[in-house]
Amino acid sequence: MFSWIIENKARILNINNWTYTVENIFKKSLKKGISIAHDWACMTIIESDNEKYSFFVMEESIKKTNFKTKHIWDYFNVEWSLKLSDTMDWHFVSGHVDTTWIVEKIIENADNSKYYFIKYDNKYNNLVIEKWSITINWVSLTVVEDWKDYLSVSIIPHTQSITNIWILKVWDTVNLEFDILWKYINKLQSNK
Repeated sequence: MFSWIIENKARILNINNWTYTVENIFKKSLKKGISIAHDWACMTIIESDNEKYSFFVMEESIKKTNFKTKHIWDYFNVEWSLKLSDTMDWHFVSGHVDTTWIVEKIIENADNSKYYFIKYDNKYNNLVIEKWSITINWVSLTVVEDWKDYLSVSIIPHTQSITNIWILKVWDTVNLEFDILWKYINKLQSNK
């Protein structure tokens, strides 16, 4: 289980076939088999030392995430799984990527916050609601505005500085997950 509050980002050091090697920002050897979230996708550690760790990415994950667009020196937003003593300050999302889509526009505000406009397939229209939760690359955010096939979020300077959001450019691909409560409500309504 994860909090969806991002505190770290880590660079990709190598991509070899299906194995990604990432800088070990935790600075300790990680136990094989534990899960660490990378841009919203939980990956199982297969090798580790104090400087780097590796995980295998199966074809299904490549298809469903932005991993196919990642390159060496790109950043992942990373999160270690929760301990029982940790607080639960998160939005209602499950940790599974619903879709990938495109950054259409970025606007910088006078206060250094930024608006990000994300274009998505309009088949997801019923899952996007203003002031409800959405995650972009594992960062839990609130939808500012919602149009027919794109949405906007506003990101404060602090969130930009500790996540990989600050390096996003127009036309970049991002992982999206929609609010799980709204997904359940939609499912219940469609079964009537």
